[in-house]
Amino acid sequence: MNPNFSRRHSNKKRRRVDEKADKISDLPDALLLLILSLIPTVDVVRTCVLSKRWTSLWEHVPKLDYSYKTDKKMSHQFVHRFLISRKPCLLESMRLIVGSDCEAINVPIWIKYAVEHGLRELELDPYSEKGNIRLPTSIYACKTLEVLTLKYCVHVDVPNTPLCFKSLKILNLQLVHFKNAESVRRLFSSCPNLEKLDVKRYVDNVVNFTIEVPSLKSLTIHDCSDGDGRRGYVINAPSLKYFSIKGMKDYEFSIENMPELREAKIIDVFDINTEKILRPLASSVKRLSLSLSPLETRYADSIVFSQLVYLELSTSKIEWWNLLMVLLLNSSKLQVLKLTRDVRNLLKLCVTFWVNFDESKTLVFLICSQEPKKSHTGRMSNPQFYKPVNVPPCLLFCLQRLEWERYNGLHDEERQIAMYILTNAKHLKEARFSTKNSDMKEKFEMLKVLAREPRASPSCQFFFE
Repeated sequence: MNPNFSRRHSNKKRRRVDEKADKISDLPDALLLLILSLIPTVDVVRTCVLSKRWTSLWEHVPKLDYSYKTDKKMSHQFVHRFLISRKPCLLESMRLIVGSDCEAINVPIWIKYAVEHGLRELELDPYSEKGNIRLPTSIYACKTLEVLTLKYCVHVDVPNTPLCFKSLKILNLQLVHFKNAESVRRLFSSCPNLEKLDVKRYVDNVVNFTIEVPSLKSLTIHDCSDGDGRRGYVINAPSLKYFSIKGMKDYEFSIENMPELREAKIIDVFDINTEKILRPLASSVKRLSLSLSPLETRYADSIVFSQLVYLELSTSKIEWWNLLMVLLLNSSKLQVLKLTRDVRNLLKLCVTFWVNFDESKTLVFLICSQEPKKSHTGRMSNPQFYKPVNVPPCLLFCLQRLEWERYNGLHDEERQIAMYILTNAKHLKEARFSTKNSDMKEKFEMLKVLAREPRASPSCQFFFE
């Protein structure tokens, strides 16, 4: 064979392989920049060695995503050098997770650079042993910013000057340090178009946390601290559609009516007058999730939920069944009831039995048995279930689905509640039970007890897992 022919054939084959292998370089710049925006900036810069096509492409990426955790060998000076070296184009997104060795003076300089280059999204998550990071004054007047996330060692000191985050739609504040309550008020009042606010607090120097945002549609508050009866929240958000609070103890609340509210979650609150939380939303809320005990909070039996169609109630709380009956009596349109408990690392061994009943909307339970306990007032909990004098109207006319997770029919109160609902829910379409018990014989006995009871809806579909 001619050696020159063999060499030419080999080179041609290699070129074909190379062309197939590097098709990504043939993509337009806009698409390549979009791809580079999805990876950490440290890796973005490293692409400059791939080929001539990639040499300066990284200089135009509109995003800075830096975390000292990703590459601990990389100095924080990398961020400084990156900003100096890039082309004078838009920097729309900045995510900074910096460690304690980062000079506190650098972060405000980096943020100021981003503000001057069309910043739309900022996430700042610093860890510093030298004190909190102060935001530059320019951030409070950034007209392009749409999403702002501040975490941990950030000091929020809003200046007493005309401010306007006119484009800000999403604000996430996690364990940040506010200078005072006035800084909180100024921050929220400078966000005329804010739609989503997430706040996580522990212990800070703000006694009354005021949220007055007419445009707000979603509000989540997770507060792990004890208010000692002196601290509180003032909330005025008439456009709110979703509201969630979690974890607080002994706080005061002042909440204006929420005529647009559709979904609310009240989780793990203690020593709180929940009437002040629930009454303003009772006339509008359609989906409600509760994890509270009538012994650990002050609950008003007279609250009527006139629009409620979906209820989720945690059964890990003391006397949850008494709260359940009050809610059923006061929710005449209820179609779906879900009782649930947060159970982690559960191994499931499910064998499904099913029997025909008939049609109905949604009821869901997750049951947890507890020993009698004392409330904060010293009253003993009542471990027994007593049927109400009158059957709740929602059972007679509306309820269409029941689901009970981790059902334990060996406990009298659980068995009694299950039978009470089945024998009174006349329009039930589906009843679904699952149990934590792995003993097949005991599971079958629980199934037999439920199956032989008369049901108000004879055509309800019945599932037991």
